[in-house]
Formats: sequence, C-alpha cells, structure tokens
Amino acid sequence: MKLSTLTISLLSATGIMVSGALNASSLVKIGDSATTPERELVSIALPEHKIEQQALHYSQKITGDSQLNLAPQAYHSSSDEYWFEVSGKELSRGIAVNISQPGALIRLSGKSNSALDAATQSINPAHLELSKGKIKLDSPFSQSVTQEQLATANIFPNSSAVTLNKALGTGKFTLRVTRDLDNNQKYIVNVKEKGSAHKLQLTLPKQSYLAGEPLNFDAGIYRDDLALTDSIHQAYIKLPTGEKQAVALTAKDGRYRVEVPQELDAPLPGRLYELHLESQVADNGIRVKRNGKVAFAMAKQTAQMTGEVEVQNSQALVGLEVASEGRYEVSALVSGTDSQGRQIRVMLSRSAYYLAPGSHKVAVNFDTKILADAGVKAPYKVENLRLVDQSRMALLAQQ
Repeated sequence: MKLSTLTISLLSATGIMVSGALNASSLVKIGDSATTPERELVSIALPEHKIEQQALHYSQKITGDSQLNLAPQAYHSSSDEYWFEVSGKELSRGIAVNISQPGALIRLSGKSNSALDAATQSINPAHLELSKGKIKLDSPFSQSVTQEQLATANIFPNSSAVTLNKALGTGKFTLRVTRDLDNNQKYIVNVKEKGSAHKLQLTLPKQSYLAGEPLNFDAGIYRDDLALTDSIHQAYIKLPTGEKQAVALTAKDGRYRVEVPQELDAPLPGRLYELHLESQVADNGIRVKRNGKVAFAMAKQTAQMTGEVEVQNSQALVGLEVASEGRYEVSALVSGTDSQGRQIRVMLSRSAYYLAPGSHKVAVNFDTKILADAGVKAPYKVENLRLVDQSRMALLAQQ
C-alpha cells in the first residue's frame, strides 16, 4: 500500500494494548487508556481529488532494535529575529527598528502585487538612510544586497538587505526610504540578529489537532539557557486561507494556551495552520524583540474509533463510527508470544478502506509470514492504534 509522506508523518501515538488467545478472539473495550478526546462527529463533503476505493493492506517488519518512534512528535522553533509589516507610506516617513545585537541584518521584502513589477516592489539599499534620535548616521551599513542579487540566488523575491555596522551598537533606530514609494504597497521588514544570545524558544507538544482542541505550548525568550521573566507575548493564528487573526493568550502552570479560530469550510487537504508569536522583553536595559512561528494540522472529526478491538489470529477487528464518506486507514503495532512466553513486537500493520457513513468493524490484517519468520504465535497484542482520514490527510485518533 503506497502511503503519502504527510499521512506517514501524521501517524503518531501513545499506546494501548489488547490480546488474543490461540483459538479464540477477545473483545476488549478501550477505556481510560485512550489519549484522543471524544469530539462530535461532522459530516463534510469529499475532496475534489480522486480517492482510491480499493481496500489495501501493508505490514512492515520491525525488531527490538528498530528506531520506530510513534509517540506524538513535538515541534520546536528557535528564533533570533523579528519581523513586521509596513506600508510604502510608512517607510517614506521612517520606521522604528529595535536593535539588540550589533551588526544586525535588515531585510525588506515587497509583498506580491500584481499591479507592480518586482523592481517597483523592491527597495534599492542605496535609497536607505538610518538615524538615531535626530542624527542621521553616515555609512551605517557595512554590507548591502540588492533585489537583483537576491533574485539571482533564487531566494527572497522582491527583497533587498543591509547589514548594520557593528560600531553602531544597540538601541532604537529610524530606517527611512529616500525615494518615492507606492503608499499602499506592503513590505515585510525582517530584523535578524545572528549570534545573539537572546532567542525566542517556542514548542508545540504535537503537530496534529482536532477542530475545537486548544493549543497548549511552551514559549519564552532566553539569554543562552536562562529564561527571562516578564516576557510579553502576542499570539496570532494564520489560517490555511492566509488570513491572520489575533487570539487571546492565557497562561496556566507555566504553559500558554490559545483557542484556534475555525474556518467555515473544511481546509483543503494538506493545508496547514500556523501559530505566530510576537514577543519582547527588557534585559539589562536592552529591549529585545523576537518573532516565532510553528505550523500544525487541524482536522475535523469525520470518524472515530468506538473503543472496541477484537484480536484474532491473523487480524484485529477495530470498531469505527464514520460520519463523512471517505477513505480511512487504521494502523497498529503487533506483538506475538515467543517460545519463552515473552511478548515481542514484530510488525507495524496498516489497513485502509473506503467507507460510507455508519458503524463499521474493519480488519487490520497481520502478515502471517512476518509472524512465522519472527517465531511468534498467539496470544497476539496490538498497541498504538491510529485512525487517519486519508481522503483529507488528517490524523483523527491515537490510542
């Protein structure tokens, strides 16, 4: 069975265990060990792309030495930069930039505008001036890169950049463009402070969520390994449509929490949300600003496992409740009993079916050759059950 990279990357779980006897099956109701909260099922339309309807099965041999990690995968972001959006009108008047590390790099990127060509959207570094207080600084830039040079490198379209002279030190500066700009053209100003001891550390404990599930995360500005107190954070959620919404940020037990705004329509398969954080802190009289972002998937609960698993000699039957027509994959780690009576993990099995709305019992097929080659027999055990909506590329349950 061919699995997409995204589908495989979403298969993360903690485990539950059920066993089967040699000549009989056992029916087990999975209870408190389930790690995915129950949510109301939703009925949504099928995606427009073609969906495979043939049932497929795949088993992968594993050994005790296999580096197979099915635990929820955290994502960590470390940032030594910050960025913000301004208009051409604001750049012509002059914008404030905060520098906490000598020799910072400032990049200006014109946002795509079909009415303007790349040359019009970009800013020539020769037209930039820098002031501190009311004093215009002479030769403030040690290096500059034009839009043409960055375009040749095939990075940062419509962008130019300057590096500040380290002798300027830190503090608040004013950056101004000396030529006329389109007042309504939008620009992203990015200030990167390479080598700075100050970094915004942002960590999500997992990357797959269900609609209505809040995001709990860790965040803070650090000086080397020291967390700085009194950091101020502003959180935003960028929807798959590109819309960016401010969200309320609450703190509890040393962690942060935000509620994710929901789109009226289901997001297109593979489209991700982003958590954005704008942070600042004062450290030894220096104002430090940092931005960070992490991507995550959010799915609607189109189906769920009922909690019933029946383990047989060549398969495990898993109960499902389906609300939205589509293709669903159930997977599990399979263990068997060796000659000394020990439970040995031998394979990861996946089975996928096209299912209509309703109640189903689907079989996760075992590869009997893998079982025989491993020298194991019943009772068998399955753990780390996962349910994936392959039609919409979404992880729905992990138990």
